[in-house]
Amino acid sequence: MPARIATILVALDPGSASKAAFQQALRLALFLKAELIAISVTPRYEGNMHRWKISNAEEQLSEPFKRCLEEARQAAAEKGQAVRTIHTVGDPVDEILRAAEEEQVGLVLLGYPKRTRIERVLLGRTSAKVIGGSPCDVLMVPEHAEVNFSRILVGIDGSGFSMEAGRRALDLALAFGGEVHALTVLDIPVERGFRYGVLDEARGKSFPPLQTLAGQGERLGVRVVTEIREGSPYATIVKYGTEKKIELIVLGSYGRTALGDILMGSVVERVTSLSSLPTLVVKKR
Repeated sequence: MPARIATILVALDPGSASKAAFQQALRLALFLKAELIAISVTPRYEGNMHRWKISNAEEQLSEPFKRCLEEARQAAAEKGQAVRTIHTVGDPVDEILRAAEEEQVGLVLLGYPKRTRIERVLLGRTSAKVIGGSPCDVLMVPEHAEVNFSRILVGIDGSGFSMEAGRRALDLALAFGGEVHALTVLDIPVERGFRYGVLDEARGKSFPPLQTLAGQGERLGVRVVTEIREGSPYATIVKYGTEKKIELIVLGSYGRTALGDILMGSVVERVTSLSSLPTLVVKKR
């Protein structure tokens, strides 16, 4: 999510989480002076509605999706923000990604509901596929969460994808007057680390990327806090976010994939499933 983006695309459905996500998209659009586009996709019904003598089946199915767009228009008008709406019928993933490509948006925003027994639930397939195929950054906003930028946590593993996430975190901190917490998590069995010195070696290799990001922050005038911890990457990131009262988690994504399968079981997916914080998934440019 670059600090200056021209267009935000927010996906809406009749659920309450979607309405809450639109409020966050509206706040960002107003602050960034960005164009706001809301898209709502009626899933295509594959059954035989004629069997039940329903002549306007598609219209009836689409009614709640069109209604949520109208509610979005009214909410935006109250804030003095224009919003362009798109309603289509088809596969939600395909239509959201098509709109993102055609409109050349800088950010896709998705809301999702609070889950029960959340530790056992992975990110929905629709969200995973949108993240995997998106041409731009994707902001995941859990229900009841608010997007703020005072304390931003970015996961750094030394890869180009994580360093791109680090640069985006710096951009946001610079634009919104926040600070960046750069965290490297070493996932190494304790016994192996002690026996062969793997842990010490890993610590040494983890420092340079953190130092690089801290140096970039210093040149920009952004405070960067660096830390190395041991444990499960996704659990450690979520725990750190709670401890330090983080407001936004920023993670890198490993490229684009039509199916989004690369996200299944990944740190990105598990963090989003476990954390109550908004998570920005950065797509490497």
